[in-house]
Order: sequence, then structure tokens, then C-alpha cells
Amino acid sequence: MRLIVLMLALAADAGAESLVLAGERQRIDIGLQGGLPVAWQGCAPDCFGGDPVVLLSEAPQGGRLRFVVPGDAARTDAINALQYGYELREAEDRWIAVLTSAIAFDGRVLRQQYAFDQRGRMLSMSLQLPPGAKLEFTGGRVLVPEEYPGFGGLYSNARAVAVGADGQETLTEDGEAPVIGRALAAGGWSGLRGRFWTVMFRSDAPLVVDASETAPDEPQLRLGAADGARADLELTAYAGPVARDDLAAAAPQLEGMLYAVLWNPLRWLTFGLQWMLDRWQDLVGRAWLAILLLSLSVKLLMAPLIAIAERWQAEVNRTKSLLEPELAAIRRGYKGEEAHNRTLAVYRRHDVSHFYTFKSLAGFMIQIPVFIAAFDMLGENFRLAGERFLWVDDLASPDHFAALPFVLPFFGGHLNLLPIVMTLFTVLAARLQEEPSLAPALRQGQRLHLYAMAGVFFVLLYTFPAAMVLYWTANNFWHLLRVVVSAFRAEAARGSRESEPRPRH
Repeated sequence: MRLIVLMLALAADAGAESLVLAGERQRIDIGLQGGLPVAWQGCAPDCFGGDPVVLLSEAPQGGRLRFVVPGDAARTDAINALQYGYELREAEDRWIAVLTSAIAFDGRVLRQQYAFDQRGRMLSMSLQLPPGAKLEFTGGRVLVPEEYPGFGGLYSNARAVAVGADGQETLTEDGEAPVIGRALAAGGWSGLRGRFWTVMFRSDAPLVVDASETAPDEPQLRLGAADGARADLELTAYAGPVARDDLAAAAPQLEGMLYAVLWNPLRWLTFGLQWMLDRWQDLVGRAWLAILLLSLSVKLLMAPLIAIAERWQAEVNRTKSLLEPELAAIRRGYKGEEAHNRTLAVYRRHDVSHFYTFKSLAGFMIQIPVFIAAFDMLGENFRLAGERFLWVDDLASPDHFAALPFVLPFFGGHLNLLPIVMTLFTVLAARLQEEPSLAPALRQGQRLHLYAMAGVFFVLLYTFPAAMVLYWTANNFWHLLRVVVSAFRAEAARGSRESEPRPRH
């Protein structure tokens, strides 16, 4: 703790306008004018070995904390202009800074107290406010990552949220009406979050919360005491990454911020995939390699389900080939109810349900939960931010292989190479895996269906983070490899049968 003592003492001796609280995970500058933090940096892995992220700053587009008296601009300006003196105390594992206003406000000398723990993960705030005043937090652009075009824009927003026993609830997003006078139960959290960073506040007393947006992706939150007789606030603040280990260490309840839009069973599946990816990343030390190994691991674990899906698809293909000649004749010679009745008669004659094609859909559906879980996990995984792969500077962003001389609507101004590679693998596997027993017309229809699916995924993922596209590209590669090996074995077996000597008669 000597480093923190020294920084505080230097700031005070130099007559600085702010006190500096610095720890392993945060650095906070508390202004002696206004009595609130004027700068707030979060760090990962720590403030001494990594680049800090500025969550609060007096820069033009930085976040801001201030006191407000709703409907009274003069009193709002006056309370934020108050000058404070300070006192520093040491208590066990934390430092306590006490700021006292030089003059009274509304007949009361205000005192703002901050307690900062050794690890620098949490800040306790005891704030004295005049009646009717609230604490206002406006988010800056730092909470918003680079704005991506197309569907990738899902990862380019910041919002006001509340976190309670039931998980995270979004209070306001782009274009939504403000939330006024929302009651927040004691022990609940509220704050602002982006994709990877957040500032959250908890109170042991009930609060009233207002949430709105001052501009797109610049949410604003106001916290006020639910007790009308008092305005003072006792808050605990967490400012740091939206990462499971950090959130759990700060307060287990904050884990509700992760994968909040998913149904609970899917959330636990997502946590399981994150655990697998983390273990691979810890083992191999490279995020891109961990993603490839995660994809392979999931393929191996899902092999029984994939085998069932492929068997069902093969059964559907055989049934289609069996029925198609008769159904084609019906389509050529009959229409309306007569065609319908004759089609049902064909199904009955071959003892086939006219819902038989749903079997191939069921085979696809059993893989959907893993698909959703993997993509949510890779899209919100803090550990992937800043990780490189070949030409990709950041796996948490689109791969940006090359800048284009123009900007395409929806697709943006960069050529992303990974989605193209992913689509080529899909198309090649589709061509090699064609069912030879299918009639030419059915084979052509199946081929067009697979091409359409490849096109849908290309459009969907083109502007998504590279980690997600890399995972799906790896999936397609393992599938292509399996198809090639199977085709090679089938060809070898056919050649072996043809080379066997035929019996003489």
C-alpha cells in the first residue's frame, strides 16, 4: 500500500485539485471542486502492467459524474462548484478519503467519504446531498467499442442496466423512452455498461433510478434515495471489465450481466463453453489456437448427435428418392384436390408420413443450442479483446483484411477475408458431400439449399467479430476434412472391390 500512500501525499502536498486513489485494478481522481470523481480508469490485468481504460474523464466525450437538483439549474451549478478540504485515513486493508465542503450548502456542511480497498477493485462512497438532489452518471464514448456496420452493430452499443436476483435488465437503449422513477430494491445494482467495460453502483438502501440517453450510445443514469426525507447515498461502485472472474470477485450477483439475453439452460451451456475456451487458452497461450481447439472439442463431443442428424438426413434423402418419380408424375398430370389425394395415397402406399421431411430439420435443430451458446460466448468474451491472429489485429473486431476505396452499405469499408474463407469451405463441403442416390433434380435442389445457407451465414457474419467467424470457419474446416476422408475411404473401398478376382464359372 506504500504506492497509494505516496500518491495521495504527493497530490495533497502539491496542492493538486484532486486526490489520487490508485490500486491494482483502478485509478480514481477525486476532484476537490465538486467532491466527486473526475477521472476513473479501469485496468486489466492491472494498472501497473496493462493499458488503463478511461471510464470517466473531463475530456469532451468522456463520462461524467455530478450532483443534480432536477429542475433547478442554479442549485445544480452551485453544488458542483463547492470547494472541499480533505483528510486521509488508513483503516486495515483500505484507505479512506474524507472531503468536507469549505462552506455550507442549504445550511449544511457537506461531507463526501470514499473508501478504497487494497486490490483497487471496489470503491465505497458515502455521499451527502441536499434534499431533492441526485447523483448523475453520464456515459462517455469509451464504453462503446468501434461502431461496426451490418449485423456487427449489435456489439457497438452502451446502455443503462439494472442487475438483481433475476439477472440483468436493460433500462434504456437507442431510441427508447426514458425510464423515470424506477424503484430499485436494496442490494440491487444499477449502472452503465458497454460490451467489455462497465461502471455499476449498489446501495444497501432502496433507490429511485432514472435512465435516459443524452445521445445515441451515451446513456445517462440518475440515482436518488427512495426515502423522501433524505437525499444521502451509501454506494458501492465496481468499475472494470465485464469478465466473469472480475465480476464474481467483486460481487457474485454481477455475473448476471453475462449472456443476460439467454434462457437459463443456454446460459449454463455458454458458461461451459467459456470454461473450455479459458482452459485451452491457459494451456496454449494463444486465443486463436484456443478457438480452433474449442471448435474441435465441440465437434468431438457432439459427434453422436451429428451422427444422428446425418443418419436422419440420409433417411430423408432415401425417402425423397423413392417418392419423387411418383410425386413428379402427379405434379405433371393433376392439380388441386385430386393432386393432394393422390399424393397422400403415395405416402400411404409406402408407409411414409407426409411430415417425414421434419426429421432433417430436427437433426439441424439439435445443434442450434450449441451454435447460439458458442456465438454469444465468443461475442462477449473479454479475454479475446486485443488478441491477434495472422492479419487480424483484434479477434473481438471484424478481421479488416484490407481497406476498400469505397464504403458499401451494410458491409462497410473493409474487405473481411475470414467470412470468404468460411463460405468457400461450406460450398466445397456441400459439393463433395452430395448424395449420389438422389435424383438429379433433388440433388440440384439440395445443392441450391446448401448454397443459400452458405450465403445467409456469409451475410450474417461478415461484419461480426473475427473470433466468431474463426470458430465457424474451423467448424466448416473440420467438416470438410471429415467429408474428404470419408470420400477417400469410400473410393479406396470401391477400388479394392473392383480389383478382387471374380469367380470363374
